[in-house]
Amino acid sequence: MVRQFNAVDEVRKHPGIAAGVVAVLAGVGLAALLLNQRSGPTRYERIRERVDPRGWFDAEALRHRFDDIARGVRHGAEDLTHRAADLGGYAGERAERFGHDARAQAEHWLQRSRKKTRKPMKRYAKQARRYAEDAGDFARDHAKEGGALLAVATIAAAIGAAALESRRKGDFGKL
Repeated sequence: MVRQFNAVDEVRKHPGIAAGVVAVLAGVGLAALLLNQRSGPTRYERIRERVDPRGWFDAEALRHRFDDIARGVRHGAEDLTHRAADLGGYAGERAERFGHDARAQAEHWLQRSRKKTRKPMKRYAKQARRYAEDAGDFARDHAKEGGALLAVATIAAAIGAAALESRRKGDFGKL
């Protein structure tokens, strides 16, 4: 009886052997690569210099770059604080305007309902009061949300500025 050979099934049956074969092949490939280089007796030193992470980046340039980033973020945080204040004021004004418009509409409905018979008047009056309460609640909630957004943005800007300032005062020589 002839069985069909499937390499994937065999690897699944013997994962340790497959991993060992891959590791041996990788080792042979690395050894062949290292031994075929024509760098003479300094082969090991050249490899060690390439792997040494101290020569991978310029710490002084990185320090100046961090200072520039910190300065930019500090100015951005100030701008963000002003924009958040403007946004909070704008949200408060819109909520106030919405509440005023809703109240005016509710009063209009109330006046209109007073002109009709007594039964519809009671229903429209209740509806108008409910709408006025809902509009007032909506306006108050949005005014609170605008104030909360302003407070969160101000706190975030202050924390970011403090973190950047403390990082700037820290020692970057250990990079």
